[in-house]
Amino acid sequence: MKLYKHLINLARFKLGATRPTCGPMKVQWELTYSCNLKCRHCQIWKIPPEEIKKNTLNLDQQKKILDDLVLNDVGHVSFSGGEMFLQKTVFQLIAHAKSLGMKVGGNSNAYLINPEIAEKIAESGLDMLYISIDGDNAGTHDYIRGVDGAFDKALDGVRNMKKAKPDIKIFFNTTINNLNVEQLTGIARIARERGIEGLTIEMTNTFDKYSPDKELILSDDKLPILREQIKELFKNFGDLLPHPKGYFDEFETYLKQCDELYRYRCVAGVVSAQIHPNGDLYPCPVAFKKIGNLTEKSFKELWYSDEAGGLRKDIKQGRHPICWITCVSPLNQYLSYLTPTRFYKLLQPKTVKHILKKI
Repeated sequence: MKLYKHLINLARFKLGATRPTCGPMKVQWELTYSCNLKCRHCQIWKIPPEEIKKNTLNLDQQKKILDDLVLNDVGHVSFSGGEMFLQKTVFQLIAHAKSLGMKVGGNSNAYLINPEIAEKIAESGLDMLYISIDGDNAGTHDYIRGVDGAFDKALDGVRNMKKAKPDIKIFFNTTINNLNVEQLTGIARIARERGIEGLTIEMTNTFDKYSPDKELILSDDKLPILREQIKELFKNFGDLLPHPKGYFDEFETYLKQCDELYRYRCVAGVVSAQIHPNGDLYPCPVAFKKIGNLTEKSFKELWYSDEAGGLRKDIKQGRHPICWITCVSPLNQYLSYLTPTRFYKLLQPKTVKHILKKI
């Protein structure tokens, strides 16, 4: 029933509506800004500990928000950080989400996933885990992640999770940059060897707390390498890629003529939402404008508020920062190709399977 509601919501979005008829299909939730790595494409680890503590909700507050999300037809929540497993109560939170009938994903650097933590994750019921891999070798990955041993720890985490919960879906998540663009197929090869479910890939984005070091920005001379890597990925590792080739074709557009991507109306604030550690609600990870705070008002009050409505109108009219990330961009692109007479494609098994693969 929830999927039906979301498909109707998508159809209305395509027809131009800005007011949703239900909550988002998926909510991404940054539980904490605490992080044990020092990534060169992210600035979260520089946030002072006292600020992190002051702006992190307790378990009861977090559970209350989950209860609220379910009442608004949210079927999937994906937790992240910082590093989500630095929050000691995260296993209880995952278990609570599962008890509400939600699908639950997590985003981790896997550094902490030793056999004991893997067992706790398995017992909590986590459905899928996205593990950040930024190189096909320790030298590249550890340099980008800012901590020696991060690569080996991540692969140990994969092995520990596979042993603790063989049926868990594990994806590698790779952010393309100037240092690893030649290693995408190498990362895919490792994914296949390790029995990984899939590989999600996106460009290094340059907004707010995720602003990368300048050395990571992909240079023009590396674009031929990027094209060749993508070509080989689809030739030899296409079964690992949950996103269509059209999504990859726009990587260069994002780098060189990003304003052209405004031709794809963004589903942020309609199909997706983002929660920050302090309960602030945003339409997406770019977090360019806050809708409100979930400790002050209910999700329903915020989601259907005038502020949210105005924000959706701004997004529809292209008054928002442009990005090209896996959480919304592939769906933005797919919906742009649909015409009212082709809405039946939303109900085709292939489409539904694609939607469900990552949710």
